[in-house]
Amino acid sequence: MKKIFCLALTTCLVLAACGGSSDEAESVENSDGLSSGEQVIADALTAELLSDPEFPFVNDATCISETSISEIGLDKLVELEFSETSVDIPAAELPQELQEAFANAVLDCAGTSGLAAYIVEASAEDDDGAPLRMEDAECIASGLDREQWYLFVTSSFETESSDEAFGAEFFSAILEACPQVLVNTIMDDLGLDQEQAECLGESLSDTLLDLFATGPGGLEDSDVPPELFEDLFTAFIGCGVDLSQLE
Repeated sequence: MKKIFCLALTTCLVLAACGGSSDEAESVENSDGLSSGEQVIADALTAELLSDPEFPFVNDATCISETSISEIGLDKLVELEFSETSVDIPAAELPQELQEAFANAVLDCAGTSGLAAYIVEASAEDDDGAPLRMEDAECIASGLDREQWYLFVTSSFETESSDEAFGAEFFSAILEACPQVLVNTIMDDLGLDQEQAECLGESLSDTLLDLFATGPGGLEDSDVPPELFEDLFTAFIGCGVDLSQLE
């Protein structure tokens, strides 16, 4: 049954730092340029991002660094005591202004196509299911509005797990914008046909939201509330799914 719970994780990816707006944003440049002092800090930040093997947007590192530094400006950076020697500070420990600037830079520089590619790459690392389809990832990347992605990016700066209510809200937004994602994930992960997958998608949306809202621990079989198990079994049986094939 654990494979069923992974549907929630596969559909709602929690990334270290990601965002997306539109493909037009991918060509963002600083038309005014950076001062020499700002450029030194931006170069150091770029090097720091590229040194992180888990940083997902390698091709956008320079854009993200220069855009975030430009948004803050050298005077404010000095005031915040942020320099080329402090670019390795964990994101959660950065001043609020820097977190906001970095989040906006990720949104402006990654673009829809970059975000979609990373969503697929991240989902492929899930050993419990098939990778998310590219068309589904593109729908998620472009279907959510900037405010939703901004909140998602900034929540990744937290030192602890993302707020459970926000996780359920984000998952709900994905289902609303891209309802086919859940159906396709069920088909690809569980090997069910279109009719069964659509039936389960309609039946399980609320149940998966409740499951996701229980937090990371809720994805362990032993911690799932019995009533959610009952809902899952009822949905699968009602949709004509042979439970033995899910073992």
